[in-house]
Amino acid sequence: MIDLDGDGAGALEEPRLDQTRSGDPGDEAERNFRYQHQYGVVLLVAVRRGAFPYVNLYCEHHEDLLCERPDGLFDGWQIKTSTPENGPWTLRDAALVKSIGRFVDLCATYPSQIGVLYFVSNSDFDVVGDDIQDQKRRGRCPPLMLAHLRACPSLADIAPPFLAAFNELGATLGADRQRLFDVLRRVELVKGPSRAEFDATLAHEHLGRLDDCSALTPAQLSELRDDLVAQVHRAASLHVTAPERHTRSLLAEDGEDPVITAKRIVCADVVFAPPTIALKAFAYQGKPGLTPGGPRRTGVLEQKLEAGGLGEAVGYMTAKEMAAEYALLEDQARNPVAAERQLKQIEEAVHGECVEAYYAAANESETFGPAMLTDVTGRLRRLEGDRRSLTGGQPYEVLVGVAAMLTRECRVWWSKRFDVQEPRP
Repeated sequence: MIDLDGDGAGALEEPRLDQTRSGDPGDEAERNFRYQHQYGVVLLVAVRRGAFPYVNLYCEHHEDLLCERPDGLFDGWQIKTSTPENGPWTLRDAALVKSIGRFVDLCATYPSQIGVLYFVSNSDFDVVGDDIQDQKRRGRCPPLMLAHLRACPSLADIAPPFLAAFNELGATLGADRQRLFDVLRRVELVKGPSRAEFDATLAHEHLGRLDDCSALTPAQLSELRDDLVAQVHRAASLHVTAPERHTRSLLAEDGEDPVITAKRIVCADVVFAPPTIALKAFAYQGKPGLTPGGPRRTGVLEQKLEAGGLGEAVGYMTAKEMAAEYALLEDQARNPVAAERQLKQIEEAVHGECVEAYYAAANESETFGPAMLTDVTGRLRRLEGDRRSLTGGQPYEVLVGVAAMLTRECRVWWSKRFDVQEPRP
């Protein structure tokens, strides 16, 4: 109502700028993006639990989330949110059809590199029971369609009512029928948490059940959740801080593209502790006992390995020792002070694992070197993945090389102790 008399009577009350405006499209877009980033954390937690073997997570790179597996294949994840009033997903929903089209294009571009394809949503997928007589609805039901295609030995075996829905989907996408058939057989449908409950679910059901987080308070779990979501958000953006981006040629084919590197989260590097706790890192004190590049005690490593029944491993351990020394010398050339401090951490961490493995395998009557070596290699692989903040991210090969260096310095034994024969100067 407009106030024609100027006395304020009947005038509409002007809204206040500090009041929440419901349904703001910017808020909706941000909430949808946050859902995607939250689901990225769900995958990182699943990797930590051992549910997925992923080594790297790429954010907004070909797919919403692209996960690299140890076998070299990549699983694609499409994350889509929908409001309840839109109803359950069917094969007539544009967003689902578009996602399938992206899967088809991805497999066409990288035919030998793609593994499983996942479509995740907060909304349900259509459920069509045996009592439903609507055959068109049955044919367009995503779970039924995918189950039917997986049971078909070939494209020619697709039967009604799914054949009509399949043909309609192929025509909409303009996709090759055989390629569409192959792609749909790889698609998995996943029901994610609701948008309203996702923060609580992520903090207390996913993170809260990790062994790493069992001692965290609710407030610390929420802090950790927000920190991990922020990490996924940064990786999903084009926020690149690597200085190489200013020196790497746009035509260069060697080395990693810093833009792609910025989108990658190395799963083994993720620290499941809130920043306020992660800052309290454990550190060994003092100077390292090893001297990379220094004089070697000739013949000591060989004698000790042979005494432990590991004569055939001499070449392997020597090569790892030399490679580790080279890597550690490179670190020293870049930053001598930091390299010395880091070497102390690596040296003591590896020594501790070797000592524990020694006492676990030691046997007065039998040669125990092979059993100890098996235990040590397993321990060092876990050390590489679980304690990267302690070892400075050094790879497994360097950790094995440090074990060889410690063996040469007589701090690690692979058999009962004996008098080592060293050549006279």
